[in-house]
This record gives sequence, structure tokens and C-alpha cells, in this order.
Amino acid sequence: MSEKTLEIKNLKKEFGKNKVLRGIDFTLTDKERVVILGTSGSGKSTFLRCINRMEEPTAGEIYFEGTLITDKNIQKMRQKIGMVFQHFNLINNLTVMENLTLAPVKLKLMSAEAAEKRARGLLRHIGLLNKAKAYPASLSGGQKQRIAIIRAMMMNPEVLLFDEPTSALDPESIGDVLSLIREVADMGMTIMIVTHEMGFAKEIASRVVFIDEGRIIEEGTPTEFFKHPKTPRVQEFLKKVLY
Repeated sequence: MSEKTLEIKNLKKEFGKNKVLRGIDFTLTDKERVVILGTSGSGKSTFLRCINRMEEPTAGEIYFEGTLITDKNIQKMRQKIGMVFQHFNLINNLTVMENLTLAPVKLKLMSAEAAEKRARGLLRHIGLLNKAKAYPASLSGGQKQRIAIIRAMMMNPEVLLFDEPTSALDPESIGDVLSLIREVADMGMTIMIVTHEMGFAKEIASRVVFIDEGRIIEEGTPTEFFKHPKTPRVQEFLKKVLY
């Protein structure tokens, strides 16, 4: 039986009177690739942001490798649970190299020399070593997102969360970013990804989770989910996005 990496119990998030998450129970096991689907405003991104503590849950418990993390040091926890955002979140006044090496050096995970060596290797791997001294403003959206992904990899996370990583990109760049995410998954990384790319979801997921109005209403393998949806809500959703 696979080891539990994340266990979430009755997770709730409210913004004033707006109940975004209404009690989510969820378990993620080692090396799983979970794709989260749902319409805009259903709570998908908030779910990821609560796991990474970008948002503090209103109620509920989040366990990482058996330890309750909702009351733990945020920075320590984020070393193990990385996140890639929709809009890159690169620091504009730092070069690409500085963006990549800042956190691992500041948190004393590696020396400046070791961080730069690893960053160069990752930049070379994605074909962007020539951008090491460039600033984010000079990069395309696809380049920024691939750099954001390897920035997350610099921390050697155990889980990587992707929050709609291609939604701000042009069609040509989407393929490059999805290819890199595919590589990350093939390395055995445990990942959760919110995406609207249905073909990619079918291909990469070991499990598909559908969130609607702040609750998980259906989940299953890609074959179960896409070919044999159980709930009328998911059947309706798939008719709109697949046909």
C-alpha cells in the first residue's frame, strides 16, 4: 500500500460570508499525479493555496507525512511542498539566476556555489541557460513559467502543486510548459495540478478529482472519470469541455 503524503480532513475556507471550501476530505499518496478539475470559482485554486498555506484554512486539518502542519513553521513546510503559480511570481528586479538561487541559499539548503551549479544544470536542461543573467521582463510567458517550475525544483520538494500553470500562456508556449511538467511527473514527483487542459489531464493523471462549489463531488482514474462519469454534474461539465 502506498504511503500517505498528504491527508486533509474537513478543510474549510471562508472569505467573509463567502464559503469557498465547504469541508474537503482528501488523501494524496506518494508518487500520485492528481489532476483537479472544476469550473471557475469552484474552489480549486483555494484548495491548493490552503495546502501550501498561502491561505490559512478557516477550519480543518492538514497532515504532511503524518504530521499536522497547520500549526507548523510555514517556511519549513514550503521547502517540502512547492508551488507553481498561474502568473509565475518571479521577482522582477532579480535576474533569472538570482530568482533560482535566492530561496535555497537564504534557507541554507545549499551554498551559493552549489545553488548556482544546480540552477545552471536545470537551465541548460530546459534550453534557457543563455537567460541566466536576464531579468523576467525580457522573457516570454512560456520562458517565465518554465523558470518558475525549475525554481520550485531547486528546493527538492516532496510534493509539487501547480495552480493553472498554462492559463496565462499563448498556445505555442503551453506545449513547452506541459512537456516540462510531464518530465517532472516522469521523475516520480508527487504532484497535484489544477488545469483546464483536458487532453493533458487524461494523459498525466493517475487520479482525477472534481471540485464543485467547494466540495469534492467525484474522483477516479482518468478512464473512470472521462468515460464513465457517475454524477450528473460531472456529466454536464464533460459535455461542455469535451464536445
